[in-house]
Amino acid sequence: MKEKKILFVFAHPDDETFTSGVTICKYAAEPDVSIHLLSATRGEAGKPGDPPICTMAELPAVREAELRKAASILGISNVEFMGYRDKEVSHAPLDERVQKITEAIERIKPQIVITFAPHGISGHPDHQAISEATTRAVQALPAGSTTQKLYYVTHAAEQRFGVASPPHTDPIENITTIISAPAYVSQVAQALTAHRTQHLSVNRVFPGVLQGDTTYVRSVNHFILVGSPHLKAADGEKETDLFSGIAT
Repeated sequence: MKEKKILFVFAHPDDETFTSGVTICKYAAEPDVSIHLLSATRGEAGKPGDPPICTMAELPAVREAELRKAASILGISNVEFMGYRDKEVSHAPLDERVQKITEAIERIKPQIVITFAPHGISGHPDHQAISEATTRAVQALPAGSTTQKLYYVTHAAEQRFGVASPPHTDPIENITTIISAPAYVSQVAQALTAHRTQHLSVNRVFPGVLQGDTTYVRSVNHFILVGSPHLKAADGEKETDLFSGIAT
């Protein structure tokens, strides 16, 4: 029986693979860990590809199917949606967003919740809105809650993102947790190809991956443990296991 659970809370289909691919694969491969994903939207405002793979009316259903395929490749056990429209998450009442995330946490009972850093990496308002709501939901959980850690996924300022750095990063000294899992780079590359309508973004961020070149698929993901911005082991090293210090 899988007793350890991680809940990722993101805004759009493909956020999971872009930000946390090898981390998801690494923990999904462990026999006692299950991975869950809550997506705020179905990516309705994205592009349908060039040339288009579908119509704009068909895009939400197509992107949901792409996400479910990518999730299966990565090893995600469960995918749920909050029902918001792409580019409109920040317009929804904050209390409503918090409530939906709280309900998911209460239902799934994860020990760990992971979302975007407050800047959203790309700066997308949906990313920022989900980060804020997830933070408030976790911080308002009652004593004795199953959830023991909240992490922000981010990128170290020193880490390249495709052929360039993203608009928002965090200095390496603020990174508390580094998950290195190079064995899963090919698996993440397969998940990226599942997001077929988003091939322009995939090619921009991970040049060559759609042609089988995994050079730019990151083997390391960076996280900040909320509440412990300068967490370090006694020897000065970063945390290397999300479940470090968690009692299950």
